[in-house]
Amino acid sequence: MQKNVEFYSEGSLIKGILHLPENLDENRKHPAIVLCHGFAGVKELLLPNFAKRFSENGFIVLSFDYRGFGESEGERGRLLPKNQITDIRNAITFLQSIVEVDSQRIGLWGTSFGGANAIITSSIDKRVKCLSVQITFGNGERVITGGMSEEEKSKFYDSITKMCIRAVTKNKEMMVTVDKVLTDEQSKEFYFSHVEEFPALKTKIPFLTVKETIEHKAENHIGSVNIPILIVGAENDAVNPIEESTILFEKANEPKELLIVKGATHYDLYEGEKFEEVSNKQIEWFSRYLA
Repeated sequence: MQKNVEFYSEGSLIKGILHLPENLDENRKHPAIVLCHGFAGVKELLLPNFAKRFSENGFIVLSFDYRGFGESEGERGRLLPKNQITDIRNAITFLQSIVEVDSQRIGLWGTSFGGANAIITSSIDKRVKCLSVQITFGNGERVITGGMSEEEKSKFYDSITKMCIRAVTKNKEMMVTVDKVLTDEQSKEFYFSHVEEFPALKTKIPFLTVKETIEHKAENHIGSVNIPILIVGAENDAVNPIEESTILFEKANEPKELLIVKGATHYDLYEGEKFEEVSNKQIEWFSRYLA
Protein backbone atom coordinates (compact mmCIF):
# COMPACT_ATOMS: atom_id res chain seq x y z
CA MET A 1 0.00 0.00 0.00
CA GLN A 2 1.41 3.36 -0.98
CA LYS A 3 0.33 6.96 -1.37
CA ASN A 4 1.78 10.12 -2.81
CA VAL A 5 2.88 12.69 -0.24
CA GLU A 6 4.56 16.08 -0.22
CA PHE A 7 6.43 18.30 2.18
CA TYR A 8 8.60 21.41 2.05
CA SER A 9 12.37 21.77 2.25
CA GLU A 10 13.60 25.34 2.53
CA GLY A 11 10.62 26.55 0.51
CA SER A 12 10.77 23.90 -2.22
CA LEU A 13 7.89 21.45 -2.48
CA ILE A 14 9.26 17.92 -2.25
CA LYS A 15 7.30 15.03 -3.75
CA GLY A 16 7.49 11.61 -2.20
CA ILE A 17 5.86 8.20 -1.92
CA LEU A 18 4.88 6.78 1.45
CA HIS A 19 4.90 2.98 1.52
CA LEU A 20 2.76 1.45 4.26
CA PRO A 21 2.61 -2.15 5.51
CA GLU A 22 -0.52 -3.96 4.30
CA ASN A 23 -1.31 -5.01 7.85
CA LEU A 24 -0.78 -1.52 9.28
CA ASP A 25 -2.03 -1.38 12.87
CA GLU A 26 -3.30 2.16 13.37
CA ASN A 27 -3.38 1.63 17.12
CA ARG A 28 0.38 1.37 17.50
CA LYS A 29 3.51 3.14 16.34
CA HIS A 30 5.70 1.67 13.60
CA PRO A 31 9.40 2.03 12.75
CA ALA A 32 10.16 4.02 9.61
CA ILE A 33 12.91 4.23 7.01
CA VAL A 34 13.85 7.11 4.69
CA LEU A 35 15.30 5.99 1.35
CA CYS A 36 18.03 8.25 -0.07
CA HIS A 37 18.57 7.66 -3.78
CA GLY A 38 21.76 8.08 -5.74
CA PHE A 39 23.34 10.56 -8.15
CA ALA A 40 20.67 12.50 -10.08
CA GLY A 41 18.21 9.69 -9.41
CA VAL A 42 14.44 9.72 -9.05
CA LYS A 43 12.20 7.90 -6.58
CA GLU A 44 10.53 5.73 -9.24
CA LEU A 45 13.82 4.18 -10.37
CA LEU A 46 15.76 1.54 -8.39
CA LEU A 47 14.06 2.31 -5.08
CA PRO A 48 10.64 0.61 -5.47
CA ASN A 49 11.90 -2.95 -4.89
CA PHE A 50 13.53 -1.94 -1.60
CA ALA A 51 10.54 0.15 -0.51
CA LYS A 52 8.17 -2.73 -1.18
CA ARG A 53 10.34 -5.28 0.61
CA PHE A 54 10.85 -3.08 3.68
CA SER A 55 7.14 -2.21 3.95
CA GLU A 56 6.23 -5.88 3.62
CA ASN A 57 8.30 -6.44 6.73
CA GLY A 58 6.48 -3.92 8.88
CA PHE A 59 8.33 -0.67 8.16
CA ILE A 60 6.78 2.59 7.01
CA VAL A 61 8.99 3.73 4.15
CA LEU A 62 9.43 7.16 2.57
CA SER A 63 11.07 7.66 -0.82
CA PHE A 64 11.30 11.13 -2.34
CA ASP A 65 12.91 13.26 -5.04
CA TYR A 66 15.59 15.68 -3.89
CA ARG A 67 14.89 19.31 -4.76
CA GLY A 68 15.62 20.05 -8.40
CA PHE A 69 15.02 16.47 -9.52
CA GLY A 70 12.05 14.35 -10.49
CA GLU A 71 8.72 15.82 -9.43
CA SER A 72 10.13 18.06 -6.69
CA GLU A 73 10.47 21.80 -6.99
CA GLY A 74 13.77 23.62 -6.93
CA GLU A 75 16.36 24.73 -9.45
CA ARG A 76 16.52 22.00 -12.07
CA GLY A 77 19.60 19.81 -11.81
CA ARG A 78 21.33 21.79 -9.07
CA LEU A 79 22.99 18.96 -7.14
CA LEU A 80 24.43 20.22 -3.87
CA PRO A 81 25.12 17.61 -1.18
CA LYS A 82 24.41 20.07 1.64
CA ASN A 83 20.96 20.77 0.15
CA GLN A 84 20.22 17.09 -0.28
CA ILE A 85 21.23 16.44 3.33
CA THR A 86 18.81 19.17 4.39
CA ASP A 87 16.12 17.50 2.26
CA ILE A 88 16.77 14.20 4.06
CA ARG A 89 16.49 15.90 7.45
CA ASN A 90 13.21 17.50 6.40
CA ALA A 91 12.01 14.10 5.21
CA ILE A 92 12.65 12.83 8.74
CA THR A 93 10.65 15.75 10.12
CA PHE A 94 7.82 14.89 7.73
CA LEU A 95 7.81 11.30 9.01
CA GLN A 96 7.48 12.66 12.54
CA SER A 97 4.17 14.18 11.44
CA ILE A 98 2.77 10.77 10.49
CA VAL A 99 0.62 9.48 13.35
CA GLU A 100 1.57 5.85 12.80
CA VAL A 101 5.34 6.53 12.85
CA ASP A 102 7.39 6.01 15.99
CA SER A 103 9.65 9.08 16.00
CA GLN A 104 12.14 7.22 18.18
CA ARG A 105 12.58 4.47 15.57
CA ILE A 106 13.55 6.17 12.31
CA GLY A 107 16.35 4.79 10.15
CA LEU A 108 18.14 5.87 6.97
CA TRP A 109 18.91 3.77 3.92
CA GLY A 110 21.18 5.28 1.29
CA THR A 111 22.45 3.98 -2.00
CA SER A 112 25.49 5.18 -3.96
CA PHE A 113 25.67 9.02 -3.73
CA GLY A 114 22.73 8.83 -1.33
CA GLY A 115 24.76 6.59 0.93
CA ALA A 116 27.32 9.34 1.45
CA ASN A 117 24.45 11.76 2.10
CA ALA A 118 22.95 9.36 4.64
CA ILE A 119 26.24 8.96 6.51
CA ILE A 120 26.70 12.71 6.88
CA THR A 121 23.05 13.17 7.88
CA SER A 122 23.43 10.51 10.56
CA SER A 123 26.54 12.21 11.91
CA ILE A 124 24.61 15.39 12.69
CA ASP A 125 20.95 14.38 13.15
CA LYS A 126 20.42 12.39 16.33
CA ARG A 127 16.88 11.44 15.31
CA VAL A 128 18.41 8.75 13.07
CA LYS A 129 18.62 5.53 15.08
CA CYS A 130 19.91 3.05 12.50
CA LEU A 131 21.76 3.29 9.19
CA SER A 132 22.25 1.07 6.15
CA VAL A 133 24.25 2.21 3.13
CA GLN A 134 25.18 0.37 -0.03
CA ILE A 135 27.62 0.76 -2.93
CA THR A 136 28.61 4.18 -1.65
CA PHE A 137 31.91 6.04 -1.26
CA GLY A 138 33.96 7.64 1.45
CA ASN A 139 35.91 10.12 -0.65
CA GLY A 140 34.54 11.56 -3.89
CA GLU A 141 37.93 12.88 -4.93
CA ARG A 142 39.47 9.43 -4.67
CA VAL A 143 36.64 7.93 -6.73
CA ILE A 144 36.85 10.53 -9.52
CA THR A 145 40.61 11.04 -9.77
CA GLY A 146 41.93 7.75 -8.42
CA GLY A 147 42.69 6.38 -11.88
CA MET A 148 44.30 9.55 -13.21
CA SER A 149 47.99 10.22 -13.66
CA GLU A 150 49.44 13.31 -12.01
CA GLU A 151 49.42 15.07 -15.38
CA GLU A 152 45.79 14.16 -15.97
CA LYS A 153 44.87 15.37 -12.48
CA SER A 154 46.60 18.69 -13.08
CA LYS A 155 44.72 19.26 -16.34
CA PHE A 156 41.46 18.16 -14.74
CA TYR A 157 41.75 20.55 -11.81
CA ASP A 158 42.84 23.37 -14.13
CA SER A 159 39.67 22.92 -16.17
CA ILE A 160 37.55 22.91 -13.00
CA THR A 161 39.22 26.12 -11.83
CA LYS A 162 38.53 27.81 -15.16
CA MET A 163 34.87 26.80 -15.02
CA CYS A 164 34.58 28.14 -11.47
CA ILE A 165 36.11 31.47 -12.52
CA ARG A 166 33.72 31.71 -15.47
CA ALA A 167 30.77 30.99 -13.21
CA VAL A 168 31.86 33.65 -10.71
CA THR A 169 32.90 36.38 -13.15
CA LYS A 170 30.40 35.87 -15.98
CA ASN A 171 27.56 33.99 -14.24
CA LYS A 172 27.80 31.29 -16.88
CA GLU A 173 27.85 27.56 -16.26
CA MET A 174 28.12 24.61 -18.58
CA MET A 175 24.93 22.56 -18.26
CA VAL A 176 25.13 18.98 -19.49
CA THR A 177 23.06 15.81 -19.44
CA VAL A 178 24.00 13.35 -16.71
CA ASP A 179 25.78 10.99 -19.10
CA LYS A 180 28.40 13.68 -19.81
CA VAL A 181 29.76 13.46 -16.26
CA LEU A 182 29.63 9.68 -15.95
CA THR A 183 33.10 8.18 -16.09
CA ASP A 184 32.42 4.42 -15.87
CA GLU A 185 30.82 2.07 -18.38
CA GLN A 186 28.43 0.50 -15.84
CA SER A 187 26.75 3.86 -15.21
CA LYS A 188 26.70 4.88 -18.86
CA GLU A 189 25.06 1.57 -19.84
CA PHE A 190 22.49 1.93 -17.07
CA TYR A 191 21.70 5.54 -18.01
CA PHE A 192 21.10 4.87 -21.69
CA SER A 193 19.01 1.77 -20.99
CA HIS A 194 16.61 3.70 -18.71
CA VAL A 195 16.57 7.31 -19.89
CA GLU A 196 13.67 6.85 -22.33
CA GLU A 197 11.50 5.09 -19.76
CA PHE A 198 12.37 7.68 -17.12
CA PRO A 199 12.63 11.01 -18.99
CA ALA A 200 13.35 12.84 -15.71
CA LEU A 201 16.88 11.49 -16.11
CA LYS A 202 17.32 13.93 -19.01
CA THR A 203 17.51 16.81 -16.52
CA LYS A 204 20.65 18.80 -17.23
CA ILE A 205 23.11 19.38 -14.38
CA PRO A 206 26.01 21.83 -14.04
CA PHE A 207 29.29 20.25 -15.14
CA LEU A 208 30.69 21.68 -11.90
CA THR A 209 28.68 19.01 -10.10
CA VAL A 210 31.91 17.04 -10.36
CA LYS A 211 33.47 19.61 -8.02
CA GLU A 212 30.70 19.01 -5.50
CA THR A 213 31.33 15.28 -5.78
CA ILE A 214 35.07 15.69 -5.29
CA GLU A 215 34.43 17.59 -2.07
CA HIS A 216 31.87 15.05 -0.82
CA LYS A 217 33.81 13.02 1.77
CA ALA A 218 31.64 10.92 4.02
CA GLU A 219 34.72 9.26 5.53
CA ASN A 220 35.43 12.53 7.35
CA HIS A 221 32.06 12.27 9.10
CA ILE A 222 31.51 8.56 9.72
CA GLY A 223 33.51 8.71 12.95
CA SER A 224 30.74 10.90 14.36
CA VAL A 225 28.06 8.33 13.55
CA ASN A 226 27.19 6.60 16.82
CA ILE A 227 24.36 4.35 15.71
CA PRO A 228 24.37 0.85 14.17
CA ILE A 229 25.66 0.98 10.60
CA LEU A 230 25.50 -1.71 7.92
CA ILE A 231 27.74 -1.15 4.90
CA VAL A 232 27.11 -3.14 1.70
CA GLY A 233 29.59 -3.23 -1.13
CA ALA A 234 29.63 -4.91 -4.55
CA GLU A 235 32.78 -6.87 -5.34
CA ASN A 236 32.96 -5.75 -8.99
CA ASP A 237 31.67 -2.20 -8.56
CA ALA A 238 33.19 0.06 -11.22
CA VAL A 239 31.32 3.14 -9.97
CA ASN A 240 32.33 3.17 -6.32
CA PRO A 241 35.09 0.55 -5.96
CA ILE A 242 34.77 -1.96 -3.14
CA GLU A 243 37.73 -0.30 -1.39
CA GLU A 244 35.43 2.63 -0.61
CA SER A 245 33.18 0.36 1.44
CA THR A 246 36.06 -1.24 3.30
CA ILE A 247 37.59 2.15 4.14
CA LEU A 248 34.26 3.36 5.50
CA PHE A 249 33.88 0.19 7.53
CA GLU A 250 37.31 0.58 9.07
CA LYS A 251 36.50 4.15 10.13
CA ALA A 252 33.00 3.36 11.44
CA ASN A 253 32.13 2.86 15.09
CA GLU A 254 30.54 -0.26 16.52
CA PRO A 255 28.03 -1.73 16.14
CA LYS A 256 28.87 -2.16 12.48
CA GLU A 257 28.82 -4.83 9.82
CA LEU A 258 30.21 -5.14 6.30
CA LEU A 259 28.58 -7.24 3.59
CA ILE A 260 30.48 -7.68 0.33
CA VAL A 261 28.31 -9.15 -2.40
CA LYS A 262 30.47 -11.53 -4.40
CA GLY A 263 30.49 -11.18 -8.16
CA ALA A 264 28.18 -8.16 -8.13
CA THR A 265 28.52 -4.94 -10.13
CA HIS A 266 27.13 -1.59 -8.99
CA TYR A 267 23.66 -2.09 -10.47
CA ASP A 268 23.26 -5.81 -9.71
CA LEU A 269 22.05 -5.07 -6.18
CA TYR A 270 18.72 -3.65 -7.31
CA GLU A 271 17.12 -6.83 -8.64
CA GLY A 272 17.38 -10.61 -8.84
CA GLU A 273 19.46 -12.81 -6.55
CA LYS A 274 21.78 -10.00 -5.45
CA PHE A 275 18.80 -7.89 -4.44
CA GLU A 276 17.43 -10.78 -2.41
CA GLU A 277 20.74 -11.23 -0.62
CA VAL A 278 21.14 -7.53 0.15
CA SER A 279 17.55 -6.70 1.09
CA ASN A 280 17.30 -9.72 3.40
CA LYS A 281 20.40 -8.59 5.25
CA GLN A 282 19.14 -5.00 5.47
CA ILE A 283 15.77 -6.16 6.79
CA GLU A 284 17.55 -8.21 9.42
CA TRP A 285 19.63 -5.16 10.36
CA PHE A 286 16.72 -2.75 10.62
CA SER A 287 14.64 -5.36 12.45
CA ARG A 288 17.41 -5.86 14.99
CA TYR A 289 17.96 -2.20 15.73
CA LEU A 290 14.65 -0.48 14.89
CA ALA A 291 11.84 -2.99 15.32
